Amino acid sequence: MKLGEMLLRDGRITPEQLEEAIAFQARSGGRFGTVLFELGLIDLDALTVYLGLELGIPIASGAMLERAKRAAVRLLSPEQAYKYKCVPLIVQDRQLIAAVDEPHDLGTMDAIARITGYRILPRVAAEVRIYYYVERYYGVPRPSRFLRFGDTPRGHQPPTDALPAPPLPGLPPMALKPIAAPYPAPALRVGRAPDPPPDEELSEPYDAIALEASDMLEEITTDGASTAAPAPIEAAPSGPVGAARTSEIRDAVQAWEPLDVEATMAAIDVAGDRAAVTDALMQHAAGLFDVAALFIVRDNLAFGWKAHGEKVDAGRVECVAIPIEAPSIFQQAIASERGLYHGPPTPSALLQHWYKVLRCREPLHATVACIMIRKRVVNIIYGHRTGDRPPPSELELDDLRRVADAATTAYLRLIAGAKSK
Repeated sequence: MKLGEMLLRDGRITPEQLEEAIAFQARSGGRFGTVLFELGLIDLDALTVYLGLELGIPIASGAMLERAKRAAVRLLSPEQAYKYKCVPLIVQDRQLIAAVDEPHDLGTMDAIARITGYRILPRVAAEVRIYYYVERYYGVPRPSRFLRFGDTPRGHQPPTDALPAPPLPGLPPMALKPIAAPYPAPALRVGRAPDPPPDEELSEPYDAIALEASDMLEEITTDGASTAAPAPIEAAPSGPVGAARTSEIRDAVQAWEPLDVEATMAAIDVAGDRAAVTDALMQHAAGLFDVAALFIVRDNLAFGWKAHGEKVDAGRVECVAIPIEAPSIFQQAIASERGLYHGPPTPSALLQHWYKVLRCREPLHATVACIMIRKRVVNIIYGHRTGDRPPPSELELDDLRRVADAATTAYLRLIAGAKSK
């Protein structure tokens, strides 16, 4: 559903206001969401939430942009940040979470990945807010069209209308006190910045199994990391360093040797850590499907983790973050009594983006299976077959469910063992 239709459906704008915005866009150009904000028909916080719902992508709230980490901001030069309309937010392991206004533009995502050397996890933000923070952190003036908004895009004032009720991906808590506007940005400077100190980098998110189910993926917080200052940040070189990182990441892509159900169950039964469990899951998926992916779930988001398929780029899959409460086959699997969905993919913008990431056509049948601990989803297995290969039989689906249940048992065993030490 398009942005205007969603706002009209929810009573955010009237049909007359929608026509006014369409006419204004025809005269002046620009993004439709930006036009709505320019006309005063919607505030940026509400616009950001609806952009996330429209695109099926987690959002970058004003609070998140306000707390962008210096180590992340330095990864782009001022020219690059302005060109790609991107504000890097935080570095997590081999991934960079970045606010962009076009998260489905794979060309832009690939360019940012090449420059920084990190896999990109995009979060959608309003164009006006992106330009504001590019000016604030990099000193690049925003387009003259947006100058009249002053400090408004910083977004600390409570909106006049209530936002849609949580949970929504990335929706920030309400700020209790407004913050004073930053000083005018100094002149643009470009150069090499020193390497960030170690305490600015986040720790490895998959290094501990002794966690509750809700902590299977370490939450991204602001603790122990410096935020970016409202001044131009000198960018690290994007050439050899970025290329080396990208090469290192590509070399780490793994080929999965297929395992049948009995071998998979045996491997999971003797697994000594979470990596061994998930490797066995992927090996079973590689035998069952032509294209497969494993997600790790945290805070109502399924993050792409591991992937299998002839044309599948594991780096692209690791950039995916799917809101599991959005209508999709992922949601259907979670709601199912078996924790499993098998059938035709339900039409949605989210799945259209997913198949672009996989570089394949939408299959006739897809399968999604959930791995749960204490009624919380911690992993999701996705798979489909290609060509003339028939879809999985009921017996094969039952075996997949057995494998998922075995993974749950293994996780509980590992958690109990770690807590007893």
